[in-house]
Amino acid sequence: MNRTIRLPLINRRIRVLYFAVLVAIMVGSVGAFAASVTITTSNNAAYQGVYVNANGYYSVTGTAYNVVEAAQAATTQPLAWTSGGVGYVNAIVAGNWELTYTLTINAGGLTSHTYTITVYSTAAAGTTTQLYTFQFTSPASITAGQTMTIMWDTGATTWTAPAALSVTIA
Repeated sequence: MNRTIRLPLINRRIRVLYFAVLVAIMVGSVGAFAASVTITTSNNAAYQGVYVNANGYYSVTGTAYNVVEAAQAATTQPLAWTSGGVGYVNAIVAGNWELTYTLTINAGGLTSHTYTITVYSTAAAGTTTQLYTFQFTSPASITAGQTMTIMWDTGATTWTAPAALSVTIA
């Protein structure tokens, strides 16, 4: 008995044996391709849509968009690192929107070094915009886990809520 099956869309009949060979070749090809794919890791860490490029020496957590409660003067740059301290990128005006995040020191960072934080926003359309740069000086002795809060008043800048936020610390 000659068993055949009909292939959809092209309405051709082929023998079941040939079909089984074709499926086996396709499965083998996909398996060979999957085995050859390599995954490259990078120094980027992500936290709820916030991407940090800092070679692992700093991390950003607690990103929030809030309304400013009380006015504050801008911090003089470079900000000297103070555990638990707050850095104001620009003058904070009550009633404006602010972007706030917590910067945490990890082991291995340079001591008494001036770092520059650059923050970029990527809109849903893929357009990247630099929001600001801000400098701080790392402490003379690194204690992993110390944190500082960074606040930026968005009132002076028009921007669309980001699909992604990138923070580069170099």
